[in-house]
Amino acid sequence: MPRWTSSPSARRLVWPALGLLLAVLAVVETAIDETFRFPLVTALPGVAVGAVVALCTRAPGAAALAGALSVLGNYALGTPGPGGAQLIGMAVLVGHAAAVLPVRRGLRAAAVATLVVVAAGIAFGPSTWEGVFYLVVTATAWAVGALVRQSHQRSLELQSLAARLAGQQEAVAGAAVVAERARIAREVHDSVAHAVSVMVLQMGGLRRLLPDHPEAQEVLLGLERLGRESVDEMRRVVGILRDRADGDTAPPPSLSRLDAVVAELRAGGMPVELVVTGEPAELPPLVDVSAVRVVQEALCNVVRHAGAAATRVEVAWTPRRVTVTVTDDGRSRVPQPPAAPGGHGQLHMRERVAVAGGDLSVGPVRGGGYRVRAGFPVPAPVSAPAVVGA
Repeated sequence: MPRWTSSPSARRLVWPALGLLLAVLAVVETAIDETFRFPLVTALPGVAVGAVVALCTRAPGAAALAGALSVLGNYALGTPGPGGAQLIGMAVLVGHAAAVLPVRRGLRAAAVATLVVVAAGIAFGPSTWEGVFYLVVTATAWAVGALVRQSHQRSLELQSLAARLAGQQEAVAGAAVVAERARIAREVHDSVAHAVSVMVLQMGGLRRLLPDHPEAQEVLLGLERLGRESVDEMRRVVGILRDRADGDTAPPPSLSRLDAVVAELRAGGMPVELVVTGEPAELPPLVDVSAVRVVQEALCNVVRHAGAAATRVEVAWTPRRVTVTVTDDGRSRVPQPPAAPGGHGQLHMRERVAVAGGDLSVGPVRGGGYRVRAGFPVPAPVSAPAVVGA
């Protein structure tokens, strides 16, 4: 039902108030009419229409028909037809039925009411024009009611569409939050965890250089333990971010600066060999960073799980592909405590490689050791446009 006002109590009073107003107007119209001077009793059909208007919400179709039948009362009382207030009430009843009933039922109610009024006008009215006039009035009332009904339906459709859009916006915002959490988790895991692992390795190397200073060795051993615990805690926090889901002044990671990453491990006493073959090419930032992060994660795993075993890092360039391979010999050089379960290193690597359009393979090497290999596509170089007139 169309809402004429936002207050439920006010909506309940609209129709009784309108019916009362029409009834009063019918009485006043009859009382002050100095042309025909009909007795006051002839106002009864108008009053009856006012009463029907007051109750029309209970049965809109029957109310429209009752309003039309009130014309018979006018002719029975010897008047030429309904007065102005009564006619307005009849039109309101037809329009209300067209507005609140389904299309076919509203049209049927309007047609029946029109047929009754027109037939009564033709049969009992003083001229045929009375019937035509009633036809125009009821048809106009039905059209207005149909427009109100259509407007109300469109309003409901817009409200439903707005609700769906709001739901979609919330879903998109939620997905963005989850994606951002995953990105932060990858960055924390790949960058900070790698740096702390290198620090632990370097402290281990320093501890072995001080065999005559047991106190210093004890302090360094405690620092190594604290560093490993920090890495494990960081991995746990990263796991929380993933489960629930830059402003960096340093240069971004790049294969062109991979020797610096390897040098940090060498300084800590870990034998790492870097081999680059082929002609390096310029990579998209996403591919470049992803390749370096894979190498860092693989080296970090060697430190944590393989006791800083001798490792070979290979970067193989071809015109359309670059492959990074990290292989350790599986011979632990320092004792390692049991690793904490629940790491996300390989998952992060797979996500990074997949996003960059590459592929990843990991697994043990026959004869001992472990290998991580990731391949990325190298985009074709863009030829510079020819300079006209050069």
